[in-house]
Amino acid sequence: MYASHPPAPALRAQQSPPILRTERLTLRPAVVSDLDAIHAYLSQEGVCRYLLHGPLSREEVEAKLVACEKRATLGEKGDFVRLAVVRNEDGAVVGDVILDITSVEAATVEIGWVFSPDVAGRGYATEAARALRDYAFETLNAHRVVAHLHPDNTASSRLCERLGMRHEALHRADLWIKGHWEDTSIYALLRHEWVGAVTPTASVPGQG
Repeated sequence: MYASHPPAPALRAQQSPPILRTERLTLRPAVVSDLDAIHAYLSQEGVCRYLLHGPLSREEVEAKLVACEKRATLGEKGDFVRLAVVRNEDGAVVGDVILDITSVEAATVEIGWVFSPDVAGRGYATEAARALRDYAFETLNAHRVVAHLHPDNTASSRLCERLGMRHEALHRADLWIKGHWEDTSIYALLRHEWVGAVTPTASVPGQG
């Protein structure tokens, strides 16, 4: 007979989306009233170059935000939250981040981000992504945090490296998008690597 083994540590389900605070930013659930700010950058070709979609119409962005407002829990595969990134000094929405549970059994969470080009170079993306990474490990008890990138997206590759993530794999022509096959770069960070080598951000998770 096979020896029994203890189950793998499980994700900790959350019944409400998080509110995360950093020195300069607040990450809170995206809502329909964010439409103007989010559509302003998701309608730009340059911003959408490495996303899974092209520039979005106002109606398409609104539909996404309506769908996001209906999602409240994190605990099952496919559950996700979209958080608006709000600049504390003036309340402006400067971007948004997404956290998606991709495997409950493997306690794996995917994170992603998109920001207005108007705030490029100010470190907001790194600050927000660190808060999201830490929430995944600290609150959700994730074993593994991953990011899927277009190989040419060097800005996001560098951001992943700042988060302590490593480049694990290049999947060749695995994604049919915008009328052709694209490669995918996989970046990842494991819990023990985060604990041992990465200093958590000063973000304070709350429940909203």
